[in-house]
This record gives sequence, C-alpha cells and structure tokens, in this order.
Amino acid sequence: MITGTIYNAGKMLEMTQKWEQKKSSGNILKKEELSPEEQQLKMYQEQLEREREGNEYSSIYAKIQSGQELSPAEEDKLRAKDPKMYMEYKADRMEQEAYEKKLKNCKTKEEAERLHVNRMNGKLSELKSIVNNPNIPKSEKLKEAQRILGDTTKTAQIFHTFTKSAEFKELPTEEEVMEAKQAEAQLREEQLVGGADENSEVNAESDNETQVVPNISEDDNIVDNAGNTIKDTQHSVALETEKKVLEEMFELEKKHFGESKKAVKIDVSL
Repeated sequence: MITGTIYNAGKMLEMTQKWEQKKSSGNILKKEELSPEEQQLKMYQEQLEREREGNEYSSIYAKIQSGQELSPAEEDKLRAKDPKMYMEYKADRMEQEAYEKKLKNCKTKEEAERLHVNRMNGKLSELKSIVNNPNIPKSEKLKEAQRILGDTTKTAQIFHTFTKSAEFKELPTEEEVMEAKQAEAQLREEQLVGGADENSEVNAESDNETQVVPNISEDDNIVDNAGNTIKDTQHSVALETEKKVLEEMFELEKKHFGESKKAVKIDVSL
C-alpha cells in the first residue's frame, strides 16, 4: 500500500511537471485532445486554483469582519471579486476616519462619549435593518452583518484609543466648562463694580482681597467631586452602551445565521 502511494505521488508529480511545461510553452491542447491522465490533472489543478482563490477571499472577508484594514493588494482582489462589498468597505473606512476626526474636535469629554454612543446605536440599527429585510438573500445578509460587525468593532477600538490619549485627558468636563463661565461672569461683574466705586477705600480693599485670595470653600470641593463623579458615570454609560450593542449584535447574528463565526473577535477592553 505504501509503495502504491509513493508511486501515485511520483506519477502525479511527473504529470504536474509535464503540464507546467505545456503551459509555459503555450502548447496547451484542447480538452478532447488531452489524454485521460492529462484531463484528470487539468481538473485537479483547476480545483486547487479555485480552493486557493477561495481561501484568499475567505481571509479578506475575515479581516473585514474583525475590523482590520485590508492591504492594497487585498483591496484590488476584493474589488475584482466583489465590487459591492469593496465599495461598502471603502465607505466604512471613510466613516471611521470621519468619526476619528469628530472625536478629536469634541470640546468636552461628555461630547466625545455621546458621539460614541450615537455611532454604536447607529451601527446596531443598521444591522437590524439588514437582517430584517426580506428582500435581501440570506447569503448577502450574512456578508453585510459581518461587515457591520467589523465596522462596529473598529469604532470601539478607535474610541478606546482616543480615551487613552492625552487629547481626551486634557478635555474638560461640561461641569468644569460651566464653572469656568460662571467664574468669568463673576469676575467681570466684580470688575464693573470695582470701576464704579474706584474712589471707595472699603471697596478697593474688598477688591484686593478678592483678587489675592481664591474663593475656595467646602461647597466648591463638593462641586468638584460631584463633577468628577458625573464624568466617571458618563464614561461608564458610554462603555456600557458599547458592551450592550456588541452583545446584541452577536445575538442577532446567532439568531439569523446560526452560531457566531469564530473569526469575529472583539479585542477591546471593557
């Protein structure tokens, strides 16, 4: 049996070499002129080529599904094989870049967190509209669902990266912005009062004390602590929403297409 296997392997190698020589010389015969062995080898090689190509596209779809960026060569393959998915992938990439810019343009921490919550909920709505659409074939629904899940995964990764950046940490909370505006208004009012009573020594001394001694009290500290608590709570809401959206997406995929694909992994820290 072993001898037969070795013989068959050697025979297949010999036939493969002959076929490659014919292809390189351009002397490929028509199917009816090929010997039975050559026809079998041709079919075998065509099958291998289809499998190889299928594996390449499976890898590309898996990358899209997990939120990874495709290489230029992979984009070219996807554009040739599946133009619709290619256009949707490029549209997702543009949206991700726009989302990242919007995060960096936010004026407060809460504004960035609301932006993230809105985008996550928007992705969930998009997925629901796809899986509940009776006019879309199931095979297309699966591809769309995996693409949306990949886009959502990337959204979460972008947000987590931003919240760890110095830009986010330097953003004020809305409470801090409000306090700064109130302090500015109070200072302006005191300056107006001070200008009107410029000749009053009592008012002058009062003004000097106000300028030199910061007005800090226990109530101010409580407000600050409350502000921090509000900030932390808001951040928790954003993360909790993100977690619920991802979980619901996986449940939808499982419900409509069977078990969730193992290739999909959410690599973000909640």
